[in-house]
Amino acid sequence: MLGKISYGNANARDMLSLKSSVSKLPELKNILANSKAPMLKEICENLDELKDIYELINKSITEEPGITITDGNIIKKGYNEEVDKLKEASTNGKVWLVELEAKEKEETGIKNLKVGFNKVFGYYIEVTKSNLNLVPERFVRKQTLTNGERYITEELKKLEDVILGAQEKLVDLEYKIFLEVRKKISDEISRIQKTAELVAMLDVIGTFAEVAEDLNYTMPIVDDSGEINIEEGRHPVIEKMLSSGNFVPNDTYMNKSSDRLRNNYRT
Repeated sequence: MLGKISYGNANARDMLSLKSSVSKLPELKNILANSKAPMLKEICENLDELKDIYELINKSITEEPGITITDGNIIKKGYNEEVDKLKEASTNGKVWLVELEAKEKEETGIKNLKVGFNKVFGYYIEVTKSNLNLVPERFVRKQTLTNGERYITEELKKLEDVILGAQEKLVDLEYKIFLEVRKKISDEISRIQKTAELVAMLDVIGTFAEVAEDLNYTMPIVDDSGEINIEEGRHPVIEKMLSSGNFVPNDTYMNKSSDRLRNNYRT
């Protein structure tokens, strides 16, 4: 994950995966705080919860982002004011047009007036020939039809610019903001790596502890006496390879005055 971030290959979904992992750190640190083991205490003291990383991703990245960072739908509402405005324009464009149509019908008295869209001419207000005498001066003729005329107004033109440009601007802006967020996280790579190393150490320690408890392993006492004294020694690999009951534990002893290793195999 950190490799993808540092090389600029991480997408929005990768950010959510990182957030999910980081979200577990406070609980993990809380558990470690109750431990009496010196090693776990030391890990707890050095464990960076990366709360700022979590907050940054949580505030900026939407919960269901697009697959690629160039398709939009990656920045969460409330993170950037301009993004919010463009999203509103993109989502509510149809509502604005319906409201404008109702408003123009009421102001002009043209009951069959309608607001439409054409890929060639864009948005327009269409009026039938029978109602052309009611068209106000603020209507600018845009296209002549067999049965009527199409017009544009200053207000409709502004809406057109907002609606048509909103989606394209939104995608570009979200992409730019995402790159900024990813750069901020990339700048904290060393911190994240240190935390990852400590979590990896805990993973190993936890696995050892679980195996020791499940298989009833005993921690050896290691000192400088020069003696080896193993009682009921077992071989972890061979014991697992053999069927149950076939492995016989044995004792091993060697003192510092002799290099001879004596094994007491019991039947």
